[in-house]
Amino acid sequence: MVAYLSRNTWILFVALAGLSWGTYVPLIAYGGTELGGKAEARLLAILCVGIAYFLIGVLYPLYYLLRLPQSAQPEFTATGLAFSALAGAAGAAGAICVVFATASAPQYKMFIAPLIFGLAPVINTLVSMVWHPQKGQPWHFGLQAPHWLLWVGIVSVALGAALVLYSKELSEAGDKATPSLLTALEQGFSTSKPWLLFTLLAGLAWGTYVPLIFYGGSELGGKPSSRLLAILCVGLAYFIMAVLGPSVMLLRAEQQPAWDSVTGLTFSGLAGAAGAIGAICVIFATKSAIDSAKAEGRPPATYKLFIAPLIFGLAPVINTLVSVLWHPAQRNPLSFDLKTPHPLLWLGIVAVGLGAALVLYSKELSETAPATKPSTSPEPKPA
Repeated sequence: MVAYLSRNTWILFVALAGLSWGTYVPLIAYGGTELGGKAEARLLAILCVGIAYFLIGVLYPLYYLLRLPQSAQPEFTATGLAFSALAGAAGAAGAICVVFATASAPQYKMFIAPLIFGLAPVINTLVSMVWHPQKGQPWHFGLQAPHWLLWVGIVSVALGAALVLYSKELSEAGDKATPSLLTALEQGFSTSKPWLLFTLLAGLAWGTYVPLIFYGGSELGGKPSSRLLAILCVGLAYFIMAVLGPSVMLLRAEQQPAWDSVTGLTFSGLAGAAGAIGAICVIFATKSAIDSAKAEGRPPATYKLFIAPLIFGLAPVINTLVSVLWHPAQRNPLSFDLKTPHPLLWLGIVAVGLGAALVLYSKELSETAPATKPSTSPEPKPA
């Protein structure tokens, strides 16, 4: 196992990303509750998340980049900066869409997370199959069909993630009447409560994050400092969308959240730290995956297909296990108790585990097959 991880360091970073993003939801849920539960409390929670991203994803990498000698500096290419910032914007947009989805229709909360975490790895794989950007050529497309077992694994991961999260919502609902999925879908695109639209946008945003940061980081030169610059771009995008935006809205709000809640501010900030650490681990995972592929004489994007399905399969399992054990009450964050989960949880965990195993096994099968380049249309000759 140690030898396997030493050859595939990116899997370790994938696991850390899944662990970080898996704890994000319980932390932000409790932090937002402690901030008052009003609509303005959601803005303050987003602001805390943005500030944590700013500290971890802007100040930290900026400090080290300014101290590096000129020879160790990354390549400040416009393409690399733009696509790394787009990745940060996608991550921030996804987080904001989750907030708006739950705010527009809280009675359908049990369907939101399963749909997002089921949709994101599928979108990621579809994007990675057809979009193959190269150095200085971002608009490089072609169909690269993966091993068929990868599809089985992704479907299993998506289904398992949905079952895990849905079982969590069923357990939390208790004896309350649960709305039917058909009714929820019928009202999902209504103008008054467009929760399904925000849910799909969140899945789309988070599903495109990995391909965007993968290409953005590679365009910045491939040095160790390139990862810091990619983190900086992500942090700046979060700062603009999750600090400046909520700050302006809070200044104009008639009602204010509970600014004096130390517990709410702390746990919302911890949620932001978990999200930022997860994003950083994704960047390190993509860089490590590129290095592993190059060391084996393969195309740099060989392992890109496998990163997101594993993360989005692991995160909901971690999220649900934390929620089964941690039950914070008002002003009492350290409240732990083991609640018997819904039986669907175990089925979902088995499906996620099987799917993750199939994703990794399809990687091993693709490694033994001859490397093939994606089919692309011939590029026009320069005039």
